[in-house]
Amino acid sequence: MDPHQPPDVAQLTQRGHRYARRQEYAKAVEAFTGAIDLDPTDADLYYHRGNAHAAVGQLERAVEDFEQAINLQPDLHAAYHNRGTAHVDLHKFDEAIADFTEAIRLNPQDIDPLNGRGAAYSRKGDFDLALADYTAALEIDPKAFRVYFNRANAHSTKGDNEKAVEDYTAAIRLHPQHARSYIYRALCHENLEQTDEALADLSTALRLNGRSPEAFWHRARMWSERGEYRKAVEDYSWVIRHDPDEQRAYNLRGIAHAELGEQAKAVADFTEAVRREPTDVGAVYNRGLSYARGKDWENALADFAKAIELDPADATAYIQRGYAHMEMLDPERAVADFTTAIEKKPTNARAYAARASAHRRSENWPAVIADATKAIELRENFDAAYNLRAAAHYGLGDYAAAIADHEKAREIDPDDANTLNYLAWLRSTCPMDELRDGTKATTDAIRACELTDHRYPGFLDTLAAAYAEAGRFDDAIKWQQKVIDMVPPDEKPEYESRLKLYQAGQPYRDVK
Repeated sequence: MDPHQPPDVAQLTQRGHRYARRQEYAKAVEAFTGAIDLDPTDADLYYHRGNAHAAVGQLERAVEDFEQAINLQPDLHAAYHNRGTAHVDLHKFDEAIADFTEAIRLNPQDIDPLNGRGAAYSRKGDFDLALADYTAALEIDPKAFRVYFNRANAHSTKGDNEKAVEDYTAAIRLHPQHARSYIYRALCHENLEQTDEALADLSTALRLNGRSPEAFWHRARMWSERGEYRKAVEDYSWVIRHDPDEQRAYNLRGIAHAELGEQAKAVADFTEAVRREPTDVGAVYNRGLSYARGKDWENALADFAKAIELDPADATAYIQRGYAHMEMLDPERAVADFTTAIEKKPTNARAYAARASAHRRSENWPAVIADATKAIELRENFDAAYNLRAAAHYGLGDYAAAIADHEKAREIDPDDANTLNYLAWLRSTCPMDELRDGTKATTDAIRACELTDHRYPGFLDTLAAAYAEAGRFDDAIKWQQKVIDMVPPDEKPEYESRLKLYQAGQPYRDVK
């Protein structure tokens, strides 16, 4: 062949295919265009150029080429199929369905247009029609991995997780190395509350593709939901390593750190999340919570104020700022914030309970009773509200009512250490003879101390009082001495005064 002669159609076509195989699509388009210039009546040339356009996302040009190919050769079913695929990517689902339907008519045994039409129906939300197409395709080819995968996706989106799991399993059997099938099956397992199976699938997906942020993301989320926050931190760290711009991962890793008690690390993560997205109210609020857990009330107040600025309608930030005001011994501002939270959401039982707590600080017992009662009306099994109302009854000297409310709290949560401690103290120290019961008090006090690993001096003080009420003064003296050894010097006199009573064979009476 004379090298100075221009290439003919066959040579340009071969060149176009060669470029396409090497994914050099711009050069492929150029070669096919040259062939078309020499022979504008060849439908295949338009078809191949359309494929090259589609490969680089030039979908409108691809549609034009497929349409020209169809005009030149109306029975070219592959052109209908590929034009349908382009229409799907252009979100023109009705046009896509029409193209796939014609491709099916021209070649009924080709599963690709059935699969494509199923995908178009799925994108439209017509899942029953989609499932019918996928099933028809599998009747033609029972080993079509992609069809099983797509049918599983349709079942999953429709909410039929059990059938989705079956199809993902079939897809995995045909293509065991397909990591995404394991990821999607994991999500269905999660919806079926099969967390162990879900975690196993995500771990398999990561063995197949160790750089899958999607798999790390979902596994981290599931670890967190199971309370395995250390593992969650590790997986969110992998997400960040693979995608440092994933702002949400910093926020969620911060939550995991916070749950582990690592407030400094949590604050660092929340700060990075806020730096990347200053208007992310969740990250700002979460940082405020970590500051509060670390007793950094000034910064906590600042973050809760910022959260309120970003989302003035959300009551939770007002509640948390109110708690911060309480810790800074400013009950008036605390009450104001809790009141605003109630105004924002009048059905928020927690806001009423929080305001009751603030009123308790100022010993406004009628207000405590009113707010705690409202909280209980809004949330029937609100044990903390019963305990708050009991504290108000106690403050007013109505010990029987206090015991009744604490007992109601115990019914709701029999192993709440605070409730058990309250009951034990009342039954040990109440000035009303008919309400004291040393045996019950001792039982409750022992359980409260066991639940808290004997770490809290206040609970041990109650245990000592209970033993004294039961006449077991040697035990009372032993535990009261432990309390004195645990508390700071400025608190010792109060506990030493009770120790002297027990040494004298006298129980303690808490007279208001």
